[in-house]
Amino acid sequence: MFGANLRQLARKYPSVSELCRQLGINRTQFNRYLSGESFPRPDVLDRICQFFNVDARILLKPMDEIETSSHHPASQVIDRFLTTGTEEFLATGFYHAVETSPHKRNPVRNKLLFVRRIRHCTLLRCYDPRSQMPGQSAPAREVQGIVSCIGSQVFALMSRPGAQDCRMMVLTKQSEQAGQDWSGYIYHLAASSAQGTGVSRLKLRHFGHDLTAALRLRREVPHALDEVTPTVALT
Repeated sequence: MFGANLRQLARKYPSVSELCRQLGINRTQFNRYLSGESFPRPDVLDRICQFFNVDARILLKPMDEIETSSHHPASQVIDRFLTTGTEEFLATGFYHAVETSPHKRNPVRNKLLFVRRIRHCTLLRCYDPRSQMPGQSAPAREVQGIVSCIGSQVFALMSRPGAQDCRMMVLTKQSEQAGQDWSGYIYHLAASSAQGTGVSRLKLRHFGHDLTAALRLRREVPHALDEVTPTVALT
């Protein structure tokens, strides 16, 4: 049943290879799911369900028997007004982000961003490093946001839980030769200057879905991957 349901969901996408890239699943393994030869681990199943906006009933019931929730007006606004073009512009996967500000005690901050697409929306996720927020748990340091584009520029609106410190990221592709390397600015909006209000320069370097290359940053750049594991980053 799962294989049949997954085939039905995958038909909406013209390229299975691109679908696998967006899901972060090996093409050979995905074909095993489609044919019913194997089933995904719980974390991979959760990723698939979130991507297609379904629940775990796809393991047991036909899609026609699973009730689908009506679209919330907010999702329609996002789809119609905020997400045009990013699927052709900003690649999914891991990015090494370097934020530089001459006005802060620690002028350079390194992070690992993960960009994914769900339907028409391009989303990003990262964690502020422990060095920036000592004593705070991983959930308190989590940052999520939505990405879109205006002309040749990409922008993202993101925040920690509860809109504690909203940020606006504006980026321009460095060059065609640089691949998915981006540079620009990140604007911090907070209740007080102690929370990081201001503007910093930002550079992103794309690592694709190569976890080995991304996790290598732990050895090369201190604090770049605080609390970020493959499961956390991908789901």
